[in-house]
Amino acid sequence: MDYNEVSGLLLRLGTQADAAEVHGSLCGRLCLRGESSLGDWLEETLSGIDALEPNRTETARALSTLHLQVWSSLDRGDMAFTLLLPMESASLAERTVALAAWAQGFLHGLACSGVPDPEALGKEHEAPHVAELMSDFVEISRASFEAGDDEDLEEAEQAWVELVEFMRVGVQMAFEELAGLRPALQPAGPAAGHS
Repeated sequence: MDYNEVSGLLLRLGTQADAAEVHGSLCGRLCLRGESSLGDWLEETLSGIDALEPNRTETARALSTLHLQVWSSLDRGDMAFTLLLPMESASLAERTVALAAWAQGFLHGLACSGVPDPEALGKEHEAPHVAELMSDFVEISRASFEAGDDEDLEEAEQAWVELVEFMRVGVQMAFEELAGLRPALQPAGPAAGHS
């Protein structure tokens, strides 16, 4: 699924959720809770939507598929993982807002999943990269873009591409660093399945 497909699903459902932020939240949850993160993530993403709303079931099914796809891409560890962001045809301003929302969503997903504080990540859990990444993502979540001349725009485009790659690799590394914490953060009972 791409950004436009997820945005369309959320829009038809009438939710105010942003596709990039929703995907970021999913990735943060997957890093710490693995496959068992599906239920909480769906509940939060679809909160406020009547259970009898016809599009809710369709959206939940599509989001469950997205959950499985993202989990699989992170778990394979072959750098197939990508961030769900607007296509390059979207304006740089729109893509920058989405990138900031993605970073915010990722931090939210980690927080909802019980991420230890940055100091504990570095010292007790041997995940110093994650602690640094969280700090970087706080800054990225504040990103904005103001149009300048063509030369500035070209530099800004290049910076955006580099930032996306930094985030993509950073999340994959965080997923790997946090593997040791995942078992302790699993809920009791069987993991949530996919429909």
